[in-house]
Amino acid sequence: MTFYNNCAYCRRNNQLKDRRLVQVVIFRRDSTRGIQIMLSQRIHPDKPYFNMMQGTGGKKQKDAAMRETLEESGIILKEEKLQKIWSEKVPSQLEWTARRCNVQDETYNVTLSIFIYPWDWIQEQKATEPDKSSDWTWHTFQEVIFMNLIPMLQKNQDFIFQEIGKYFNYCEIESLDKQEENDISPLMEKEFNTFKKKTEKVTTKEIIAIEKYKKGVTLEINRLRGRLTRINKYLNNYYGRKYLQIFDFQDRNKVAEKVNCLPTLEKIRHNAPTEYSKIQNNVYRYTVHETGDKKNILRQLKI
Repeated sequence: MTFYNNCAYCRRNNQLKDRRLVQVVIFRRDSTRGIQIMLSQRIHPDKPYFNMMQGTGGKKQKDAAMRETLEESGIILKEEKLQKIWSEKVPSQLEWTARRCNVQDETYNVTLSIFIYPWDWIQEQKATEPDKSSDWTWHTFQEVIFMNLIPMLQKNQDFIFQEIGKYFNYCEIESLDKQEENDISPLMEKEFNTFKKKTEKVTTKEIIAIEKYKKGVTLEINRLRGRLTRINKYLNNYYGRKYLQIFDFQDRNKVAEKVNCLPTLEKIRHNAPTEYSKIQNNVYRYTVHETGDKKNILRQLKI
């Protein structure tokens, strides 16, 4: 029997399983050797990709990769600095190995993802799983191109270094502790309007100031959105009372009670037939705002 990835019946009966594999490439820029990435060698003979070089990472989602990185290297990752640069779905017959096969033959739908992360120069990497992998070491692009990497890194090694290069072209990295981050003030409106162009480098402190400015803007947007909702309620109530102006004051209140102050002519006729009968031969004059030429046009409605 053949199972298909896009078959709802197959998925419902758990015959085609989703699996996720993530690699985190931690990088730095050395003053003498340039951009380097942190790798270790897989040394467990019974595990897939024996003797191949790898980054940190693991199974399932990004949070699992962060946990695996801590378990494998002792490095704590901050989620906001973890940047996803590549992802691909691979049909596979093996559960935790993305060995591509025909879609008709697949048992697992394996999603591969690569994240990059800037090392903070403070934490020290450790080989916390010596039975599975070697010590963590730093390597330049010139060294990596001659290495035997796990497939998803091997396929994307040029792209990985390109993305890391973009990171350094845009940011001037600086390690800050929590107190130093807290002491940074949000960017002001005037400062933001005159901020540097993207072609120029920005510092870590400037990025944090922008992030704080963004939080303030978001809070203001939410406050104004709530106010706009209230304004629309008032206006809708006014617009909804337009036809009530046809009636005299006493009948207007009676109709409003019966049609909940938001009447159409049909609702008025159906719910307040007595009051409606009094205005059947009246001509009602009202204005309509035309958005096209932005003019108020006087129109007539004969009831």
